[in-house]
Amino acid sequence: MKKFFCFLFFLCLISFLSAGVVPKPKEGMSAEQLIKIWDNIKYTKFASDYNSYSRVILISRNGAKRTRKAYRARIILNGKGGFEYKDYVAFIYPAAFKGLTILTWTYSDPNKEREQWLYLPSLKKARRASPSEDEDNFMGTVFTTEEITSWKPNYETYKLVGIKKFDGYVSNFDKKEYYEGVKCYVIEAFPKPERKVKMRSKRRLWLRKNDGCCIFQQVYDKNGKIYKVLFRSYREIGPNKYPTQIIVEGVDYRTKDISIVHMDEIHYDVGLKESNFTVEKLKKMKW
Repeated sequence: MKKFFCFLFFLCLISFLSAGVVPKPKEGMSAEQLIKIWDNIKYTKFASDYNSYSRVILISRNGAKRTRKAYRARIILNGKGGFEYKDYVAFIYPAAFKGLTILTWTYSDPNKEREQWLYLPSLKKARRASPSEDEDNFMGTVFTTEEITSWKPNYETYKLVGIKKFDGYVSNFDKKEYYEGVKCYVIEAFPKPERKVKMRSKRRLWLRKNDGCCIFQQVYDKNGKIYKVLFRSYREIGPNKYPTQIIVEGVDYRTKDISIVHMDEIHYDVGLKESNFTVEKLKKMKW
């Protein structure tokens, strides 16, 4: 019976996505159902495609700042050819990083591992990235590769802790306080043993009760201590009012390093071609 209701929920999600409507939380949903809504928001599965230009700001423990610029593109395939979506992140500034790109193909089959390539323009070569590298820092930030490009709901098991008011978060980007007093579903996520995760024991996610957007994550080490937090702000974009990440900010309590991604320009449903999401195509692109 449980499997039957999960199947019905999946069909409802598909019908929502095909209409460009974002599914929202409802009373009585399980932790797994709520996480599925967040997964759809995180990877913009309510749209046919997505692209953005962003600034990546790296702040060291002594306050020194470095800025990079990136372009991200994603096409949502909803099962076409067995794919859920294809996505790449390309750095376009500074010159030393220009053209450095990570390309990800994510399959609809939850048990099939993603394929990922790192394209190195200086060598004009691409190398495959193994799933074992998902815990590595992403392009010199405090974010992991999994947190930015390859996380899937079936990587973890979930427990709904309850509904709580968020304490608020002051962003290092603009010094504004966000979401104080906002009601959130608090969900704990535990990595499955087969993932062989080395660093963390669990994550605690704060999903806004009204729309399912994950505004905050606390990442715990094997001793049960928080060693990193991730914050996200959102804005509704376009005529369909898609909930869209604007600031993604990570703070590593161990190193005191801070990484911030700010989306400066965002577009949906512009008609991106699947043929652009290949290594050969990336080699030909001029940034």
